[in-house]
Amino acid sequence: MPATVPALQPVHGFSFASVAAAWSSQASWTVLDTGFGSGHTFLNLWQTWRAHAHKPGVLHCVGILSLAEAQALASGLTGATPHSLFQDLASALAAQCYDLEPGFQRLLLDGGTLSLTLCVGTPAAMLAKQDMQADTVLLAGAQDWDKWQIKALARCCKRGAGVLFAHGTHPNPELLADAGFAPDAEGLPLAVYNPRWQLRSERKGAGAGAGAGATADAAAPGRERAPRCAVIGAGIAGASVARALALRGFRVDVYDAQPHPAGGASGLPIGLVVPHHSADDSPRSRLSRQGTRLMLQQARQLLLQGQDWNPGGVLERTLGPDGLAEDEAEVLSQTGTLPATTGWARPMDYGDAPGLWHPHAAWIKPAPLVQQWLDHPHIRYHGQAAVHTLERASAQWLLRSAGGLELGRADHVVLANASGSADLVLRTAQQLQAKGAAGFSWVPDVLDKLRALQSLHGTLSHGPMPVAGSGADHTSAWPTFPVNGHGSWASGIHTESGPHWYAGSTFRSDAQEHADIPQEHAANFHKLQTLLPDVARAVWPQFDSQQVQAWQGSRCVTHDRLPLVGPLQEAEQPALWLCAGMGARGLSFSALCAELLAAWMCGEPLPVENNLARSLDTRRPRRTRAAQQRTQAP
Repeated sequence: MPATVPALQPVHGFSFASVAAAWSSQASWTVLDTGFGSGHTFLNLWQTWRAHAHKPGVLHCVGILSLAEAQALASGLTGATPHSLFQDLASALAAQCYDLEPGFQRLLLDGGTLSLTLCVGTPAAMLAKQDMQADTVLLAGAQDWDKWQIKALARCCKRGAGVLFAHGTHPNPELLADAGFAPDAEGLPLAVYNPRWQLRSERKGAGAGAGAGATADAAAPGRERAPRCAVIGAGIAGASVARALALRGFRVDVYDAQPHPAGGASGLPIGLVVPHHSADDSPRSRLSRQGTRLMLQQARQLLLQGQDWNPGGVLERTLGPDGLAEDEAEVLSQTGTLPATTGWARPMDYGDAPGLWHPHAAWIKPAPLVQQWLDHPHIRYHGQAAVHTLERASAQWLLRSAGGLELGRADHVVLANASGSADLVLRTAQQLQAKGAAGFSWVPDVLDKLRALQSLHGTLSHGPMPVAGSGADHTSAWPTFPVNGHGSWASGIHTESGPHWYAGSTFRSDAQEHADIPQEHAANFHKLQTLLPDVARAVWPQFDSQQVQAWQGSRCVTHDRLPLVGPLQEAEQPALWLCAGMGARGLSFSALCAELLAAWMCGEPLPVENNLARSLDTRRPRRTRAAQQRTQAP
């Protein structure tokens, strides 16, 4: 350990010497802390990992804490810490611990190589929501645990996992033994999970994720190469997946038909990342909050504030769905009864209509974000490389163009090319069937889900900010933040030709209607008249003189308007995956979907509760939209 690093003292009775010895030269390591509390134990662990010469490339920490502890965490971290070195870590952590809520929250630290999943709730409830296999468990406050809690803990451990006990918190030894834990031979306050029976993962073979073994083997002695993954699609879905996998040691090749990344819908000049709100706090709402938190982390790390993004909040005007296309109305928050003030949304009147103020929201330029995600030494971009079909060649996938040219090979393939994924999968299915590919099975109903993907076309209207002194110059009275709710509006956005305003967007299932640009501008202006009448009057001269510019693109939506994430192949170790169907909330969902896909591929802790993860899973039951609406609270 370098001389400048202070000797680490045990916190709450924990010493990490045995942990550091165990994780040496591993590709990744997972720690479960059942008593996260003030976070000081985590700071010690973080610094131990940072200072270790042979640390794992990725460290996953899962911390369980009460709601009261979560609400006090940020302020507690900015108080006194044992050493100035830890103050820097504490400040970095505190900056991300805003408005923690019951449930899971994924925080990415040290450029994404350390993931911290804060699980706010009781240990029993939070353990039940996990799909993970810990290498190390820090057990605090467990002296009163019953056999069910101990067994829930055991389900979160892999064979050989070490359990460190905080002083005075030893559970009943008989309950530990019954659950498969044995005292460590060293005689330390340590136990090892080593059950007499065979574990389910051992009966299955190599674990739950395709990449779990591959990623670990990538750093193992004698391994000739790291696992290679092909990602098809270079928009926000594909780029976020590529980045997540590259951080985990994969060598990633990204293929796209366009010459440059973000050539499709992700070329949108600006978009809004804003959480969804519903009276019953639906899965869509909870997922969007966690996705927004992750996206804001990524933007803060990678983008230039004021030029590429701005986290100044978004006002959602509650004007109702009248006059909106059905798919656009679904994007809006459900605010029949305005909520009480929370950290994520609070009532805010604007003009003559009520609204919701979303403080943790932003405008973002997707293209610079995509470029930054792909800027990693383990990622290679292949432009003008449209993948037409996939062939199974031994243990790899062979990627071919429409002319039969081999574009590349990979151990794993992730389809992230929006609506294009459906045609590619269906062609691949025909090719596999024609060649009689033995042992290959599709996830049940997944082909039907892909056939149900729909493209919704949209037009964004934009123009230069009115020049000071002109008759249309009313910008001083314009909102200084983006507004949505009946279309959307943002102004003062930096461009190469000066600051611009943006209004939109349309939702068209008919491509011919979408092609009529004057009609699209008229539709956007009509929305703006309802959303912000004074602003609409100020920019009307630009619409009237046909000086308004248009950006057009298509969104990919699924049968239930939630993304499809997970395996396409029904296998213990799937090698074919999907991340598509972000719809109009791609900026709110893409970073979360990438973390979820990487967790499934690599056998890691999930970024959200397991029941929420199933809401996005390609293996989820297919429900019609009518059935879905019947089950939603009014």
